[in-house]
Amino acid sequence: MGDPPGSLASHPPLRRARDWGAEFYGFSLSPLLRILRFMGDYWLTTLSAIRERDPDWRAIAAYEAPVRRFLARRFPRLPVSEREDLLQEVLLAMRERIVPRYDAEAGRFRAYLQTAITNAVRDHLRRRRGHAPLEEVLVEEVSPAEESELDVLDLEALLVRAVAEVHDRYAKGPDADLSLVYVLSGVLVHGLSNKAIAQREGLSASQVKRKLQRARAEILSGLFRQLLGPQAPVERCAELTRACLRAPRKEARLLEREADARVRESVADLVRRLRDARTSLGGGEGGEVDLLRGIEAVFLDA
Repeated sequence: MGDPPGSLASHPPLRRARDWGAEFYGFSLSPLLRILRFMGDYWLTTLSAIRERDPDWRAIAAYEAPVRRFLARRFPRLPVSEREDLLQEVLLAMRERIVPRYDAEAGRFRAYLQTAITNAVRDHLRRRRGHAPLEEVLVEEVSPAEESELDVLDLEALLVRAVAEVHDRYAKGPDADLSLVYVLSGVLVHGLSNKAIAQREGLSASQVKRKLQRARAEILSGLFRQLLGPQAPVERCAELTRACLRAPRKEARLLEREADARVRESVADLVRRLRDARTSLGGGEGGEVDLLRGIEAVFLDA
């Protein structure tokens, strides 16, 4: 059923924003209904609008798609429908047991995922007795995940949340700038060049470049706010991170110049994590390739 003639939703720019939001989020455009799906098929099922007002669900929302792809990588022989069941169980375990007890000072959130994922898989295997051949194969795969695997999962969630914040800020409200949202989607969702985005959106090349620079700076700042807290010098961290990634040979010198030890150490750690993720995902498929493109688009492009 279409929109009633004359309604706000029938207005072309607003309809375009709504339809673009459906593409990005998996359905209608609304804050936190779906975290930005810039890496493949994001946010299609679990965290529905019913859960959006629950702060505990919001705390784990960005992990849905990363955990889904993690399960696909670790258990490719398991039917997709069963992996989806596992995903629901992992998220529920995070909601009920991890979030209430999580202490940020005790370690990164990903450290708590190992037990949740392993226990969910083992419980699932116990329930599916009678499928011996597949079960025997899966038992061999239920081994502790490598630290690098969990770090990639955690990094995905951080990126998704940071991009979502930028999207939500500019999709509506006092700072609304739909052209910035469209430009960002052109890079992250469609993998378009600046020239192609300019042609599609009717903008000049310099306008596209400025909007992307603005969005990228805010994404990086949002990433550091998650890592260091709102009072940290996130803009300085963001600027130094991009400088190190764009000029790897100058990284040591750039870090040495930074007087703030917290900034220096945080940037060095994030740069290492990003490079490790690019290395481990460079030969992947599907979601892995999308994550690699997302990393390069946000952190490396001009």
